[in-house]
Amino acid sequence: MRSPIAAATAVLTITLVAACTSRPPTQLAGTASVTVNGNDRNFHIVKCGQREWTRTIDIGSDFAGAKLIVDESAQPATVESVHIQNVGGFTGMYSRGGDGTGDMSMTGDKFTVSGTANGYKTDKPGEPATATYKIYVSC
Repeated sequence: MRSPIAAATAVLTITLVAACTSRPPTQLAGTASVTVNGNDRNFHIVKCGQREWTRTIDIGSDFAGAKLIVDESAQPATVESVHIQNVGGFTGMYSRGGDGTGDMSMTGDKFTVSGTANGYKTDKPGEPATATYKIYVSC
């Protein structure tokens, strides 16, 4: 028979390790449409994460898609950054306080983000380019 003290110590150790381990953000499935310079692309791979008042939205893959960071503590909620990767022949980003623009509206779990991003055309990476974008996503 095990000692009650040893069993209690094991349970306490497991509890402390579990409490101190950071958990990954909640992953929720969704759908998205990304339009860059009039070129539409639909995505069925959407991962939405939430940490306190910051929401991260990953659309598509590392090869082609978009990543958004939304500040939901602001009233109204605002888009902090948009990174577009190889959509409509464009790769670039918008970051609040930097170049480009980003406007957002949110209704429940549906987000609409639009604006301009600076970057480059995928076929001419040495030449700077600006693109307009519009993203519809549900988380």
